[in-house]
Amino acid sequence: MTNGVSTDSGEHESSASGKMHSAQAPNNGHNDAEAEQYLEHLLKDGSQEGDSGSELELPPWFDEQLFKRAQGYFSTYRFVMNAGMLAGLISVLAVPSILRVLACTRQSSTAFTAYRRYVRTIFHTQSWYNNSVADRKSKFWTSIAAVRQAHARSSHACARRGAGQITQKDLALTQFGFIGFITLGAHRIQLYDNDFLEATTHMWRVLGYLLGIKDEYNICGRNWAESKTRLDIVMRKVYEPALEHTTEEFYRMTEALIQGLWHVNTMLSVGANIFFTKRLACVKGYEYYSFDHRVGEKRDPQQRLYYYDLKLWDRLIVSYGLFIVTFLHKYAIVRWYLNFRVWLVDLLTYYLPYIAIWKFGVKSAYVRIFRKGGEAQEFSLGFKDD
Repeated sequence: MTNGVSTDSGEHESSASGKMHSAQAPNNGHNDAEAEQYLEHLLKDGSQEGDSGSELELPPWFDEQLFKRAQGYFSTYRFVMNAGMLAGLISVLAVPSILRVLACTRQSSTAFTAYRRYVRTIFHTQSWYNNSVADRKSKFWTSIAAVRQAHARSSHACARRGAGQITQKDLALTQFGFIGFITLGAHRIQLYDNDFLEATTHMWRVLGYLLGIKDEYNICGRNWAESKTRLDIVMRKVYEPALEHTTEEFYRMTEALIQGLWHVNTMLSVGANIFFTKRLACVKGYEYYSFDHRVGEKRDPQQRLYYYDLKLWDRLIVSYGLFIVTFLHKYAIVRWYLNFRVWLVDLLTYYLPYIAIWKFGVKSAYVRIFRKGGEAQEFSLGFKDD
């Protein structure tokens, strides 16, 4: 299914891997020290602070042209950006403080609630990419205000119920879920576009600011170089160990997420998507190609490879998916086809979610984040003591 061959240890090789490299570590001690300071500050002080309290205004360092270019890249790389964000959504479930809040709100613990919650998330993200940031009356600003208000309500309610508030640390780690894998893993799909990385991380720095993240905790820095060091250290020291030692609650919530979104995309599976996520986070045993190791690391011949523990269907999805994005996505005609498929799925999800209609009924299958007049739909929260 791929153009690789299996070695004695079962690891996949590829003749096309010559141009591929593992995620680079920060390239000097100064950057490394700054990244360490950022992470220590985020985990220690960021866990004690909630929303920044800033006004819903663009930050002074906002670059409109860079932001618009980032919005344009979403059309160019829609398929892989969606895939990266899905892996990010799974990864945040491995963070205990975020998982507690999600469990408290009861918005994503069953296939039905997860379907509605994550389709809303998809629609909100699309509204940020597809609407004008310059027009204060656009759906961009309506969506941002609605999400920030929902965070405030959830944080206050969960704090009262002993699940903890949504902190700066949680917001920044969630921000990684939307931006981390597609930027740090761009080289894995032969995406060597530095302007894409610069623009996209700037856009998410702006989004983080608007959603209540202080600059000192924002995982996206002043430029791609600073963003890269922050993203890299968070992946190495937060997400990699968290995903290496996942809990039963993580698997239960991930199962609900994938089973919910299966009604949007029937090619999703729990086993395959967890494999994709752990591979992107460089968890040992989840390598597929020989170049999946970090720079300077060598394969341990005794390392168990979890690909061979997957069910046959999951293995087929992993092999097909990784071959497509690793070796074919670089061609414009392939990107066009993959992006068209995502666009069609999004269209059906909005206008005719037929699988969800069959499973959940007409009323529940249709998800809307805006009312007919353009104002935001309110989030409904269901708490354990309701």
